[in-house]
Amino acid sequence: MTEMNEETALSILFANTKRKKRYVDLITVAQSCKYLADLYGSKEAVAEKVGLSTEMIRELMLPLELPREIQKLISSREIDSIDKVKEISALKDVSRQIVAANEFINASTKDVRDMKRLMKKAGLPAEKAKEIILEAKPKDLHIFVMDFDEDTYRLLLEHAKKKKIEPAELVRNIVSNWLKSEKAVNKKREEM
Repeated sequence: MTEMNEETALSILFANTKRKKRYVDLITVAQSCKYLADLYGSKEAVAEKVGLSTEMIRELMLPLELPREIQKLISSREIDSIDKVKEISALKDVSRQIVAANEFINASTKDVRDMKRLMKKAGLPAEKAKEIILEAKPKDLHIFVMDFDEDTYRLLLEHAKKKKIEPAELVRNIVSNWLKSEKAVNKKREEM
């Protein structure tokens, strides 16, 4: 990693949190957050300085709490998603974290849904996972758990890939557009 100073740490955070694609690994981002938290005295001060929530800064620092073995996987970008880091961190037992991380990188797919299956295999019950996710989510974020059959799920992934957006964003757009059209239809009915 490059020599850390305030300017470098801030530029790493701005460049890797304000864009869709990161150019550095999550360990480097976490180290930048930690450097700034030590410099400014708190995660809250870092959040205010860079325009992120304190919860996001906490999440970005999670990789530093994981065992060195997993940090190496994150540093090499074999694990390169903060969502996956959160899933691994949710397991409090270090040996389970290592098993889950290794199973994840050896899995044939990097799909988050498959990651959840791996977490379950590592011993995290679904109710506990739901509880952890709901506790960690920001107050202005609302989570709905939706089951899709395999064909619908594949079609959703294909459509999102064609549109070059995340599947969750595609679902959000579809629901938002449907609600707007329903509102317009109801308004026309009321006018009649």
